[in-house]
Amino acid sequence: MTKTQKQIDKLLRTTLTGACEHIKDHLTGFSWLTHYIDLKKPTLSLKVRCYFIDAVALEQAKQQQHLALVESIIVAELAVINLIPQEILFLAD
Repeated sequence: MTKTQKQIDKLLRTTLTGACEHIKDHLTGFSWLTHYIDLKKPTLSLKVRCYFIDAVALEQAKQQQHLALVESIIVAELAVINLIPQEILFLAD
């Protein structure tokens, strides 16, 4: 891993941790998130997976249209570091 890739990785982890905490403050039932990125082509490969505590919490978030809120928080946080997720998935833990 190059020095630049390490810097991107650290910045991305910090940013997504902040986004996760922000989402947890606004949504009960949200558990955690994780990501995948190919650091050789970060702008084309970022995928984020968001986990809710269970299927019931995920379904409630869908019904109350909170998934759009989660997505907007993630996109806004990542915009600060000039990254756009190629995919955001919502899953039950």
